[in-house]
Amino acid sequence: MHRPALVAADGITPLFASAAASAQPMHRGAETRSQALSNWNPPGLSADKAVLRERRLIANRAEDLARNNPIAIAAITRLVDMIVGAGLRFSSKPSASALGITREQALNLGKQIERELARHANDPRKRWDAQRKVSANGLYRLMARSFVKLDEACVVATWREGQGPYETAFLAVDPERLGNPTWKPDSDTLRGGVEIDGYGAPVAYHIRNRHPGDGFGSGVSWERVPRETAWGRPVFCHVFEPEREDQNRPISPFAALMPILRMKGTLSELELAAAAVNAMYATYIKSNLPFAEVAASMEQQEFNSATNSYADKRLDFYEAAPVKIGGVRVPVLPVGDEISMAGQGRERAGMGEFDDIFNDQIAARMGMSRQQVLMNFAKLNYSSSRTVLNETWRMVRRKVASFVEQGPIPMALCVVEEAIDKGYIRMPPGCRPLWDEPAGWMSGRWIGPGRGWVDPVKEAESASLRMETMVSTLEMECAEQGLDYEEVLDQIQREEAEITNRGLTRATVISRIAARSAQADPAEETTAP
Repeated sequence: MHRPALVAADGITPLFASAAASAQPMHRGAETRSQALSNWNPPGLSADKAVLRERRLIANRAEDLARNNPIAIAAITRLVDMIVGAGLRFSSKPSASALGITREQALNLGKQIERELARHANDPRKRWDAQRKVSANGLYRLMARSFVKLDEACVVATWREGQGPYETAFLAVDPERLGNPTWKPDSDTLRGGVEIDGYGAPVAYHIRNRHPGDGFGSGVSWERVPRETAWGRPVFCHVFEPEREDQNRPISPFAALMPILRMKGTLSELELAAAAVNAMYATYIKSNLPFAEVAASMEQQEFNSATNSYADKRLDFYEAAPVKIGGVRVPVLPVGDEISMAGQGRERAGMGEFDDIFNDQIAARMGMSRQQVLMNFAKLNYSSSRTVLNETWRMVRRKVASFVEQGPIPMALCVVEEAIDKGYIRMPPGCRPLWDEPAGWMSGRWIGPGRGWVDPVKEAESASLRMETMVSTLEMECAEQGLDYEEVLDQIQREEAEITNRGLTRATVISRIAARSAQADPAEETTAP
């Protein structure tokens, strides 16, 4: 038997060829010798390990940006307006098949749920809020602001005995109060104040009695708040959606933007200060005398009539007969002195483009366009405006879904449970209990702020066409504008009855409007340039 040759035809042994090939990275991102990647060796940390050790500093900086940085404030405000805006409300559509009831019974049950949620949420005495400061929508906006700023919000479902029709009330908790009791280190079962079980599911949260930066009072303590009761009623709602597996606390979305926002803010302040200095009407006196003589002239000297007589006579003359041009007095300076203006121009031609680049990066991270953050739509036409709106609305839908699933839905469950227990909501015969089928009970749509219109005529025509071709429904089109289609139909029914009672029709009204427009057109044409 002969062993196979270890040397190939090209003179390179297969063994060494394999070793040489393995020394080269298979992916360019794994390159360790290039100038761009040679010093890039990030540690391989778990989600909690990467977040928890820096979360507090990032949160403090995010709060500072939310107080002092105009771009950050604008981005937060825009997103809160798009997630909650004037308010969130629930359009209930209980699942008849899941609850074991008829369609008619499900419709009636949905109306009861909507009525009771609105009854408690719109309470003018603000008993939805445990602190009695805001309404339900005000609490949603407060939670959304924290959700946008820190990527999490916390609320506790409390019980205020004897406060009114509903004892359920909700207490918003600053996420900075969520932490390990007595500053214990993180462990397998305790991560950033979140107590987890063997599967990593949260079972309880540890809340500090006050914010770490609150200097009022004395003594620090923690309270363990369970995630839910034994039968499933939510107690602590942690509005947070993990970005990695096994993640229990988030990092602020502003973390990647902080260097840009900080430096951009500093640059803007320096440019503004420089512009303010240049705008001042500053003057200085320039003399052609040697420095030594100028210094000597400023020293206190004895009066000498021989040396000062000529200068004194000149000043006395101009004091008695001042020179004026156009009523403005011309200043008379000593011989050799002149007045010069301070200030010089600064090159700002590229400042706008430079600013736009960073504004685009900031807006892209927040899921919006630069125009929406800055509220400047001057250079957009209809097509580009629609493109911007569509892309932003896709992000807003995701944000709203994440926010609603973690916050308003569990909160609504608490209210519905109390309404059932107190008889405000009457269960149909044979209906499955709330905690057996919570998804069937809470099936429906949460309606938030409307999407808005760029061109109302074009978009109304498009909506009509979508409904005619059965690719959309009245319910969907109304929800896009922040409306409940049943309320719209009820209002139309009332208006139709009122129009009929007055002997009118919609056709009559439209014809009168058209006639008035036709009468106004000639006048407009004669006055047009």
